[in-house]
Parts: sequence; structure tokens; C-alpha cells
Amino acid sequence: MTGPVRPMSAPGWRPFGEPVGPAWDAFAAAHPHGRFIHLTGFKKTVEDVYGLRPNYWLFEEDGRLRAIFPSFFHRGILYGKRLVSQPFSEYGGILFSPDAAAAERRAILAEFPRVIQRSREAGRLDYLEVRGFPDNEGADAGLFEKVSLYECAVLPLAPGFKLWDNVNYSVRKNVRRARSCGLTISLLRTPEEIRAIFYPLHLRSLKRLGSPPHPLAYFLGLQQNLGSHLRLSTAWLGRTPIAALLGWVVGASVQITDIASDERFFQYRATDLLHFELIDGAVSEGLRLFDFGPLRYAGQKQYKKKWGVQTREYAYYYSPPQKRRPPLSDRTLPARAARSIWRHVPSALASRLGRLLRKELSI
Repeated sequence: MTGPVRPMSAPGWRPFGEPVGPAWDAFAAAHPHGRFIHLTGFKKTVEDVYGLRPNYWLFEEDGRLRAIFPSFFHRGILYGKRLVSQPFSEYGGILFSPDAAAAERRAILAEFPRVIQRSREAGRLDYLEVRGFPDNEGADAGLFEKVSLYECAVLPLAPGFKLWDNVNYSVRKNVRRARSCGLTISLLRTPEEIRAIFYPLHLRSLKRLGSPPHPLAYFLGLQQNLGSHLRLSTAWLGRTPIAALLGWVVGASVQITDIASDERFFQYRATDLLHFELIDGAVSEGLRLFDFGPLRYAGQKQYKKKWGVQTREYAYYYSPPQKRRPPLSDRTLPARAARSIWRHVPSALASRLGRLLRKELSI
């Protein structure tokens, strides 16, 4: 994890360069808080699909990586000129080497204003927005304003973990129902399968929810650049795909990011079966954490809590505090009105407009 990166050098933050990519990815993949958005394949996908300019930095000492910081320049109508870590994601921020003591973390953070200043010179930004920031110990040392939003849910997977005993009765009932109805599960691996099977479900789900979809190119780019980490499982009723679950395995954790389903088949409880099989498979693989992500609203919280999760605070971090603009809220009147309007946008048009809206909001 902290192996050699370059010849001996003075401690400090350095801009990312392609030769360091393998060491960066190894560092992120071995980190307990590492997620797919920390990997360089995500960087390439966002560059190619959304055209955002990356701003990646690494802290090294004596040729060893001690911290990494991924981010992108983002300029929009609503949020102005900002640096986002990470766009289109629930997480971001610095990953410190897990063996870094408190004093070393403080020293790394003490040098971080230089990163912000160099970034400002390169991109004329007003402020930095960090999402989630799971490796945030020491991040409250006056550099950031913390804005608490909701909770996030994780499920530790200790050796000998028995998922069936951990979930509540409704999960067991729904999994039994799905199996008794003859649902089958398969993994999607190829671009053709993502295009023909997953993406139509994605469009259908987000239209129902009133949310702009990612363009197909986003998922194809992730598959191309991060395919070894991808876990895209689909539930079938006979020859009909009725639901899909997109997850990412990085190191010892699996994180889910997208649930897609056909509401005409809700009674078969396919999403419960997909979650159960993915978590059970993670246990079999020896993974140690299943990351459900944030709990934004009551229904989402109720669904995820039935899996026996632990909840943690979820927050955004801003620097400098006085410049930040509040995060987008699902509860505001404009957001509710936008969801209502979006449900009536034709799917073909939604795919094209979705890219523009996603890029504007970096969600």
C-alpha cells in the first residue's frame, strides 16, 4: 500500500501524473475507505463522458504514497466555480494511509491549503466541496465547514456472518417469495448486455422517480475502465429482465450505487433477492463491508435498515466556509416540481437531457 512511487523526495503534495496511476489504484483499492470513485478508471470515465477536468493530487514522503486527493473542476449556473470531490458520487475527499498516526495526518492537512491554492490558480474556483469524506479523522482542524445532511448505512461482514439471521422477517419473506416465483439471477458483463438489458431498466426507474438518468456512455465507460470491479446483477422472470443492481467491489468492500427495476413486476420482490444474493456472495468472497450509501428519505431508510445495517453520519465538507453554496435538497419546492415534470419527459429525450442536467448539478 505504501510502496515506492518515485525516488526519494521531500514530503509534500504533488499533482497526479499517469506514471503514478498503478500505485494510486493500489493505494485506493487496499484502503478501508477506498471506493470505485477513488480509482483512476473513474477519473477517465468522467473526463471522457462529462468533459470535466480532473484535479488529482498525492502526498508522498520518501517516495511513498501517504495520501491521495481526487477532485474535478466544475463550473455551473447554480453552483458557480467549484472543485468537487467527487462528482456523480456519494463519496470523495482525502484518503490517508491507514498507518498514518494523528500527527502525520495533521502534517498532511497542514499542507492541504497549498493544494487548494494551486487548484484555484489553475481553475479560478470559488470553493471546494467534498462529499461524504469517509476518511475524515482530523478534517475538522479548521480547514473545512462540515454540513451534516443525513445518515449512511453500512453492513459489516465479519467472518462467519450469517446474513439470513441478520435481516428482519420481511427480507426473509420477500426472498422466499422471489425464489418461489422462479426468479433467476445473472451477472451482466459486456457492453451489449449493459446497453440492451440494464440501461432500459435504468431509464424506466429514473423516469418513475423523476430523476435525470446518466447517459449510456457513462455506464459503458465505467464498464470499460473499471470492469474488474463491476458487479451488475439482473433478476429475470423467465426471459424478461425485471430488476438490476449495480455494485462495485474495491478491496474488502462492496458498494451499491444504482438500483433499477420495472414497476410492473414489483410483486416478485426482485430487488430484495438481488441485494440478498450480492451480500451473500460478498460474504463468500471474504469481503468485510457492504456499503448501502446514504439514507436520504424515509422509504430509503426503512428499506435499508431491514438488512441490519449500522448507520453513520453523512456530511459534506467545504473550504473556505464562507464561499460555499448549500447542497441540493430533495425537499425543496423546486426539486419536487422538477421531479414531477421529469416523469413526463419521453425516455429518448430524457437520456440526452439527463447528461446536461447531471453535468450541471454534478450528481
